[in-house]
Amino acid sequence: MMAEGPDPVVADLEQEVTCGICHDRYQEPKLLPCCHYYCKQCILTLSSRYRPNQPFPCPDCREPTLLPDNNPDRLTTAFFINRMKALHSRMEKAHGKLETTCEMCSGGKATAFCRQCVNFICEDCVRPHQRMKVFATHIVSTLEQLKQGGVKELTFENPPPPKCEDHEELKKIFCFDCNKLICRDCIVIEHAGHNYEFVKKAAPATRKKLTEHLSPLKNLLPDLSTAVNQVKGTKQKIQAQKELTERQVNAKFQELHDILDQCKVRVLRKSSVLADSKMEKLTVQEKGLDLSLGTAQSLIAFVERTLENASDEELITMQSQVVSRIDAEVVKRGKEAANLDPVEKDDFEVEGFVSEDLKKLCENNVFVYEGKVDPTKFTVEGNGARTAEISTLNNFSILVECNTQFKHHTIQVALKSLVEESSQQLQAVPVRDGVYSVEYTPRVRGRHHLLISVDNQPIPGSPFSVFVKIPPTKLDKPVRVIRGINNPRYMAFNSSEELIVTDRDSDVLVLDKKGERIRSISKSKHGFSNISGVAVDKEDNIYVCDNGESCVYKFNKREDLLKRFGTRGIGPKELNWPRGIAVAGDQVFVCDQNNHRVGSGQGDLSRPHGVCVTSFVYVADFDNNRVSVFTKDGQFVTSFGNGHITSHLYGVAVDNDGFVYVCSDGSVIIF
Repeated sequence: MMAEGPDPVVADLEQEVTCGICHDRYQEPKLLPCCHYYCKQCILTLSSRYRPNQPFPCPDCREPTLLPDNNPDRLTTAFFINRMKALHSRMEKAHGKLETTCEMCSGGKATAFCRQCVNFICEDCVRPHQRMKVFATHIVSTLEQLKQGGVKELTFENPPPPKCEDHEELKKIFCFDCNKLICRDCIVIEHAGHNYEFVKKAAPATRKKLTEHLSPLKNLLPDLSTAVNQVKGTKQKIQAQKELTERQVNAKFQELHDILDQCKVRVLRKSSVLADSKMEKLTVQEKGLDLSLGTAQSLIAFVERTLENASDEELITMQSQVVSRIDAEVVKRGKEAANLDPVEKDDFEVEGFVSEDLKKLCENNVFVYEGKVDPTKFTVEGNGARTAEISTLNNFSILVECNTQFKHHTIQVALKSLVEESSQQLQAVPVRDGVYSVEYTPRVRGRHHLLISVDNQPIPGSPFSVFVKIPPTKLDKPVRVIRGINNPRYMAFNSSEELIVTDRDSDVLVLDKKGERIRSISKSKHGFSNISGVAVDKEDNIYVCDNGESCVYKFNKREDLLKRFGTRGIGPKELNWPRGIAVAGDQVFVCDQNNHRVGSGQGDLSRPHGVCVTSFVYVADFDNNRVSVFTKDGQFVTSFGNGHITSHLYGVAVDNDGFVYVCSDGSVIIF
């Protein structure tokens, strides 16, 4: 006789009561904001791997979760999981997996289960249940009946409401203002005047509300499922096409032996790069869609289980959290609706493969060289080897002299940041005889080294200097804030990257980037009235604005006074309370505060203070708490800082790595 297999009901319950982190039975299960639940200790252990007040990802849906006060007790208890554990334990007893003794007497062997008593009972206790009137309404099932009837035979009535810790009364009322269960006495004392309702009366509306909120989420499932299947199907077709291409290439190249072997490697490489590139993008899309589908299914399953198993008190306690989570998921998936189609098509063809003249194909695609690689035969061409734009695709080419042919060689390319400890490994892709293309998207702005070598031998000019710029339109959030400088107002950098800073109450200071003082230009020595803006030209001459005298001082790099220019007035060459100043070539740009202009041009500015000129003109817009950016001929480009700069702006400067420094009431904010 075949052995009896595991009961599927018990197996399903076993999975329901097993924590996804520790893979053991739930211990004090807690509910995360995303509606996934784990043991309290598992949540605490998981959060401890991250810094305090840093969100940690949910193991199921990767949703960022912040543990309130680093205390899992502040999370909602997953009440019905404890009830599922009790139900699982009873199912195991019913199936004989656990020793079952009577739970009503001294411990005889249990042979039945009373649904009203919620106890396993022995034969001696079964008889009173059959004879006595007090047990007349009790339903008693044998263990065999339990085994055949499954969960329905073992389910029991909802537990009674919990008792109030302060008044020993049952918590039959829910306070909507405080989002908690309360008793009658609580209404009079702590919750007087609050919006509350009896749980029994509020529960039906809550169930209806949750059921209605499930509809839009369920409507997303067909599209998500279809999208996942389409992506998988596209990957399968691409894989099949790749394998077909490989078979065709192998068959063709057998005809020309050694020469064709070289061509075969080349063509297969193209096929693999193209297919892998497509599949990599599709894999990323598939993972995202799988996560979206899984999250939606998991949330639906959670709400349906909650509606089926949770008591009225448990349900109404969780409803605001669950509704919020469902609404967020629907909005999030609605924004992603345009990305459900596969990001790549399932057809591709390797260029140059279909040709009548296979020998010519080989000659056009194969290098044959017997000897060592000569790195001096490699050169670099293209703007991408000198300048690049952050988060944007940039490219350049690596060229090999045509009269030098190579059989086997490896080109190594890396982009190393000089601003922070990071580097990117780049790929040189052959495009035709003697030409390789390199495409890359920089992740860090500022100065970089581009290292290119062939078989670990650097080519002439390596490492190349590459400056990764960020356009003003992409400047948004600050990257860091410097504090500790006493009332900085305006600043500029010289060629040695020393920071020239004017202080509201002091001299013109020369500091290093850490804020350490190197030297100064004395306020008393030169008779400054009220110093403000500062700028440095290409010869390291220093320009200082004196808004008290409405003039500009020019010093050489030894701090000797060269000249003074500007008088008070509103004319083209007159100033009225000059603030910021910048120099570009032979042009001097002055923020003329009370004339509301920069230089002699008008603009949509409110008391401009600081100005800095690179390939753009950056203006600290004092009253608008933002930095406005213009072209050199005065055309407005963009502005940034709104929402991140909360006090008035003074100076603005840009360092050699493209970082924008802004002085704002005692601190320096860096974008």
